[in-house]
Amino acid sequence: MKKNILLVEPAYKNPYPPLGLMKISTWHKRKGNMVELIKDIPHNQALEDFEKEGKCYKKFRDHYDIIYITSLFTYHAGFLIDSIKYYKNRFPNAKVKVGGIMASLLPKYIKERTGIDPHIGLLRGAENCPPDYSLYPNWSYSISFTTRGCRRKCPFCAVSKHEPKYYVKENWPEDIDITKKGIIFWDNNWLYSPNFEKDVKRLKKFQKVGITTIDFNQGLDCRLFDEEKAKLLSALSIRPLRLAFDNSLEDGYIQKAINLAQKYDFKDVRVYVLYDSEYDNDTPEYFYYRINEINKLGALAYPMRYRPIDTVNGQCISDKWGKELLRALKLSLMFYYTKGMITKNCEAFKKIYGNNAREFKDKLYKIYEHDRQLNKRDLEKKSS
Repeated sequence: MKKNILLVEPAYKNPYPPLGLMKISTWHKRKGNMVELIKDIPHNQALEDFEKEGKCYKKFRDHYDIIYITSLFTYHAGFLIDSIKYYKNRFPNAKVKVGGIMASLLPKYIKERTGIDPHIGLLRGAENCPPDYSLYPNWSYSISFTTRGCRRKCPFCAVSKHEPKYYVKENWPEDIDITKKGIIFWDNNWLYSPNFEKDVKRLKKFQKVGITTIDFNQGLDCRLFDEEKAKLLSALSIRPLRLAFDNSLEDGYIQKAINLAQKYDFKDVRVYVLYDSEYDNDTPEYFYYRINEINKLGALAYPMRYRPIDTVNGQCISDKWGKELLRALKLSLMFYYTKGMITKNCEAFKKIYGNNAREFKDKLYKIYEHDRQLNKRDLEKKSS
């Protein structure tokens, strides 16, 4: 007997389609079940207002056998809990299943607020299925993993809890739709893979049939990026080439990796830079050192503020930074740079952030004070 399946992505903003739900869709369609997907709405917003904004709203069936609700980051907790409660109440006879990243990180939080025991980790039956791209016909990229997990076990990262085992995903080519222009890989550490050279050969074949862009959007491990790998990767249309300089363990390696990337003609090199984290040396001074090193080498620095993986508040203010410097850094990235990436123009970099760590902090404090004065004047105007 065919079952009615509803897939739900909560109302948080997400630039990518929900890969887990797309795989679950294929899994159930292969069983002959009927599958529908909805991008949820904020349930504290009146439906009439939502429709006035020109946004579509799904008309539900009278009955669903199983409802799958995915989750993303822990700071999206409110959206997730609202969705679970809504669909539990609206379809009391349906079996509600909750999974995804937050479900693996904070299962007790979800259980206490909804009564649902979430699934932890990957859903094995669906994991081996290709994504159902028919759910997102206008999406231009295939999405896949060549590997799951990561051997690094960095303390700030959720991967070790969501994907505790590192393994090679042999069948990833089955995820690729050759009618799409590019492939996005979500590997956490592809360069560790024993299949690296084999994967490069496979990607070359995909390029020959029309794939124009390949993006490993979680970044490549600079400590494993050597001459041989750089040469092999240069044959692929990887845009951009993403690396990371999150802590002192990567110092020296990142500079070598950027130089190698440029030697092999990678035009767009972007480097994630974690800040406000729990690392002892994550100070404003060391942050300046890292972004200055990247800027000197002609690459783009992409600052990424640390978000705790075990709380739902979404923010951390470390004693080493303080709210003033964090606010000023955010403002500087908003006003002076495109999409939060620090440009390669060295002269502009020095003008905004200074010639050394002391000047960097002084300039940030000035930005913060200027913002504070503007806000004070706005309040005075409103009260007058």
